[in-house]
Amino acid sequence: MALGVCGYFDAKIRKLRGILEKRSTRTFSAITAFASVIVFCLLYSVPVFRLAENRIYDLFLRLRPSRPRIDNVVFLDVDDQAIAHVGVFPWPRTIMADTLLRLKEYGAEAAIFDIEYIDKSPTQVDEVYLRRGLPADFDRRFQEIGANAAELLNAIGAGYIRGEDAPEYIDSITDIIAAVRDGLYRDTIRITRNNDEYLAQASALFGKTWATLNLQEEFELTGEQAERRGIAEARFSYPVKIEGAAAGGGNVDILAAIPSFMESAAGAGFTNITIDRDGIRRRIFLAQNVNGHWYLQLAFAPLMAKLGNPDITLGNGKLIIQGPMLPGKPAPEDIVIPLDTDGAMLLDWPKESYRNSYSHISFVRFSLLEEYQAHIEEYLSSLGLANRGFFPAVAPEAGSILALFEKAAEEKARALAERSDSAFTRSLALRDEGLSKVREFIERWPEYIEAPAQALAKDAENGAALAASLAEEYQYCQTLFAYMAAELQVLEETAAYLAKALAGKMCILGRVDTGTTDIGVNPFHGEYVNVGTHAVVLDTVLSRSFIRPLPVLWSALLAFLLVPAFITGSSGFKPGLRIMLGICGILLIPLCSFLVFMAGGAYAGPLGPLLAMTCALVVRETISFIGTNREKLFLHSAFSRYLSPQVISELIADPSKLNLGGEKREMTAIFTDIQGFSTISEKLDPVELVRLLNRYLTKMSNIIMENRGTIDKYEGDAIIAFFGAPLYQEEHAKLACRSALAMKKAERELNSIIMEEKLSPLPLFTRIGINSGDMVVGNMGTENKMDYTIMGNAVNIAARLEGVNKQYRTGGMLVSEYTHDQAGDEFLYRRLDRVRVVGINTPVRLYELLDLRDSIDTEKAAGISAWENAIDLFEEKSFEKAEAIFTFLVKKRPEDHTAQFYADRCKRYRQSPPPEGWDGVNNLMEK
Repeated sequence: MALGVCGYFDAKIRKLRGILEKRSTRTFSAITAFASVIVFCLLYSVPVFRLAENRIYDLFLRLRPSRPRIDNVVFLDVDDQAIAHVGVFPWPRTIMADTLLRLKEYGAEAAIFDIEYIDKSPTQVDEVYLRRGLPADFDRRFQEIGANAAELLNAIGAGYIRGEDAPEYIDSITDIIAAVRDGLYRDTIRITRNNDEYLAQASALFGKTWATLNLQEEFELTGEQAERRGIAEARFSYPVKIEGAAAGGGNVDILAAIPSFMESAAGAGFTNITIDRDGIRRRIFLAQNVNGHWYLQLAFAPLMAKLGNPDITLGNGKLIIQGPMLPGKPAPEDIVIPLDTDGAMLLDWPKESYRNSYSHISFVRFSLLEEYQAHIEEYLSSLGLANRGFFPAVAPEAGSILALFEKAAEEKARALAERSDSAFTRSLALRDEGLSKVREFIERWPEYIEAPAQALAKDAENGAALAASLAEEYQYCQTLFAYMAAELQVLEETAAYLAKALAGKMCILGRVDTGTTDIGVNPFHGEYVNVGTHAVVLDTVLSRSFIRPLPVLWSALLAFLLVPAFITGSSGFKPGLRIMLGICGILLIPLCSFLVFMAGGAYAGPLGPLLAMTCALVVRETISFIGTNREKLFLHSAFSRYLSPQVISELIADPSKLNLGGEKREMTAIFTDIQGFSTISEKLDPVELVRLLNRYLTKMSNIIMENRGTIDKYEGDAIIAFFGAPLYQEEHAKLACRSALAMKKAERELNSIIMEEKLSPLPLFTRIGINSGDMVVGNMGTENKMDYTIMGNAVNIAARLEGVNKQYRTGGMLVSEYTHDQAGDEFLYRRLDRVRVVGINTPVRLYELLDLRDSIDTEKAAGISAWENAIDLFEEKSFEKAEAIFTFLVKKRPEDHTAQFYADRCKRYRQSPPPEGWDGVNNLMEK
């Protein structure tokens, strides 16, 4: 029957192909090609089509090799670690102000704020200072009082000051208390200082701060926010020369930051981003017009300042930066930035994530610097209370260093108030002098406390009480010196790191913590913190890594050149070659587009030409093969009742395989049978029996085919199948073993249903035999009737092993040593006898397949180990010892009939030993 179907199939195909090849003329191909080109070029006017084109652009970006990125930009991240360290959020603006002073100190090129200060900060409690700074200031102030009072009392006690002279010193203490009181008042007032003013002072002193502008696309501003427009126009607009009909955006107003911050900033730029219809950020506007004034993008604005504020010309499809002096260039030269039809620049996104692209510094480092400085001053204040009777030089030295820090703070306050660089420089010099003194103080600590302590300890008559007080004071001072040394070292390391990392860098400040919502999508990442866009703008311009979006006309030209040429030129060839040429044309279109993209950074959308070529090819070949496909479907439907899907696929691809004959191939055969099925069938009527058998065979056959096996045939309740043909599989032995385990598992599930629905009087028990080896596979039979089947000695062994399960009373799965060796360590086995099965003289080792090896537990592992020991003893003829182990295993698992089988054999051999020269091979007399 199979051959008859194939003959009919071949005849129909030959006839249909002859007719269609005559119709496939050059004229028809040309019409098809030009029609496809026109249709798909017109689709560029549909937004959805342009979105699909963008996806191809994203793919080209991913295929583009990575390039070195600029190293003069660094992100200052407001991340989770920084927020957790400060302890409150939103932060007081004092933190940003202090950071600006650090940036000035370390020589940063610019501070670009991607943080909008649109609203004034209300006069409120500075929680950071309240929780950290104020307690420290209180401790320090009261320590000053305590130190002076202690000195007076110690002096009176030692007789250095007479009683009648005490009032004079008491007046001095009173003056000190008054000074401390005034200092505490000033410290307390700091809790409610104007944070906006402090931020503005720091920004002005730094002189290189860049603030945000927010373009308003729908509504004009009113009230105080509208009044800021004049400041923005006067201070932040940029003279842009317009050529042609350059796009300027449809913005109606601009929202600037609070006036104090704007007045202190060196410049500002807009933060508005551009999102394509599919939600991906691919492009950005560098300049936008609002009411006749041009503003630059937030990162582009400081870049222009860095380049000397050159003239900018905005024309159709390009923005020209005229004559800037670029780093490393001998002379000024123009920078021409290509723009898309809307006037936006395509961004050259890095492939790396935000965290892994460019340099990053957590704000926690700046907070730690301030904290280390404060701690050191606290330690100095505490050392100011040291007992001068014990360590006379400690307190004065600590006080003199503290005085340097206080002078540094005064100069810093003066620098902020007067915007004085010289005062700021003096404050740094005084602070650094103080830190240097601290380092010297720490290095000489033995001189300050060790030597005096040793001298006092030698004076034995001072007594035990004095010795205890000395030891306590010594430990106190030593601990403070140790703490101060540790924090000074970290402070110096952190300061050195920041000085190196920030010098000459353009710093971008923004939120990146898990609470931020300022997250977008770019061609490489589904989540990319938007503050990273500013670095990409700088990188794209400075590296001149521009991507030129070519107009749609270029795509149409590519389509008209390639599609008709390939479709018409290949129409006269045979179908196979014709299709191959068409596929080459389909591949050539994106390849040409990609090569242009790689070579010149120009992107011509290949989607229209690609779809036009594909459509023309599909239409032509669909008509050509419509009849052939109908016959193939018929063939597939007819053969699916007899052969596996893989065989059908091979026959359809190569009908010559229907010829008689086969090939020798290493494969694995599997034979299954239901134990006692005759008994079951006797108790069921034919209809019930067929229903039971169909359910069983369907379940088991599906498992075999899911593991890429081929069903050879059914013999009643038995299944004969093989693995490794018609498509060769390297792991055919593993696939067979996996199928066997899955079949036994399915058997358990099926039995619960069968018994519940009363489909069978008894549970089903499947015996499975598996063997691997060389077999002949192919079409066997006659010209009029043939089967795709397997033959050979290895097949016979598999058939015999199925029946051997019964003799050894196994759990139902036996494999040969050949399958065992090929399947490997994935499975768990029990070694059984070497046997000669009926009709086969060569002994073969049997293994009972138990389970997957990764399912083994400690108890099962111990049982397998004991089993292997018992088998070794059995084959060494130590039957008594072997019987003891097998009997033990039976007691552990009474359902282990194989262990009982061996225990019985051991007992029988003890009573009647095997003949002399017994080689351990068991000759099986029944199938």
